[in-house]
Amino acid sequence: MEEMVSADEAEAAAAYADREWTDGLPVVLPTAERVKAFLDVAGRDPDEILLSVPENKRDVTVGLAAVNAVMAGCRPEFFPVIVAAIEGWADPRWGNGDRTFFYMSNSSTGGGAQLTLVNGPIRNEIGVNSRANVYSGTSVANLTIGRALRLIVRNALGMRPGLQDHASQGHPGKLSYCIAENEEESPWAPLHVERGFAPDQSTVMVFCGRSPEPVENRVAGSAEGILITIADTMSRLGAMLGIRGPAMVVMGPEHAGIIGGKCGWSKADVKQFLFENWRRPVADLERVGLDPAVLRKSPAVFSQDGVDWMRGSRGPEDVLLVVAGGNNAGVSSVITNWAFPIPLGEYLIKPITTSPIRSAA
Repeated sequence: MEEMVSADEAEAAAAYADREWTDGLPVVLPTAERVKAFLDVAGRDPDEILLSVPENKRDVTVGLAAVNAVMAGCRPEFFPVIVAAIEGWADPRWGNGDRTFFYMSNSSTGGGAQLTLVNGPIRNEIGVNSRANVYSGTSVANLTIGRALRLIVRNALGMRPGLQDHASQGHPGKLSYCIAENEEESPWAPLHVERGFAPDQSTVMVFCGRSPEPVENRVAGSAEGILITIADTMSRLGAMLGIRGPAMVVMGPEHAGIIGGKCGWSKADVKQFLFENWRRPVADLERVGLDPAVLRKSPAVFSQDGVDWMRGSRGPEDVLLVVAGGNNAGVSSVITNWAFPIPLGEYLIKPITTSPIRSAA
């Protein structure tokens, strides 16, 4: 991005829009003073490269990330979350070690967007919403962190719609896609603790996902009844025709309370059940156009009770289970992935190494 200086912020913002440096919404002008406030919180060299994408010969530096965070309307104390998320993007495990797949997941016609999930104390320190309307515009932190990351993809990586971003339809998460886990109302260990981090360590997980698909079941009082409903959404034909690999189950606290509290199911129990029921008859897949010869050779195909089935995942570890949303209805959601799988059982989680509250003390 070239430097743009103007005494008139409205004039400068219009110039940014003319150069397609924005997402169509107004931006905050990234003056040197504003950018410095972000760099001071991060305590990182502005020329440090956080992510290199060889396909289009672009780098994301700490300084470029700070500029786009300012433009998105972030507050300086949000910046450590953004830095950690970009470090997640740089993880070599994308595509089972083929870094090409990070670029492909953002340029693909499939229209995936980079979802950011925040865990640990920083959620409450900076106000990242994990409860009612978790995907909606209820928090400055959620909206501007997600927006900053999208502006970084657009500006620092040059992936603009119609140029290097070829999404056929996309979804609203390509504007902003950031949530936190509702750890306080979950019957299970939160994701970062499940993956070996201490409860008082703040983390970010990155996941290239499609739009959230609502799962509504306000009548079931059993774990099986709720989970069959979720598995049915995971197993819809449009999803089974896509990329096999992880799916994120964002379980509402009411559903989680019934399953993990009332019924006593562990997180491992839930993952195993969903893995076993995340499947579709091979005949259904043939009916909508998949080649029978190819299907029959797939390692995901198995027979049970005289029916040939195709699994939607590689194992229970492909079920990424978190609790988020309000505890006011039997509503959950499923986010299918649009990034080629990472190694089975691994997630792209990064620690947030700077606490904005403690660093300011």
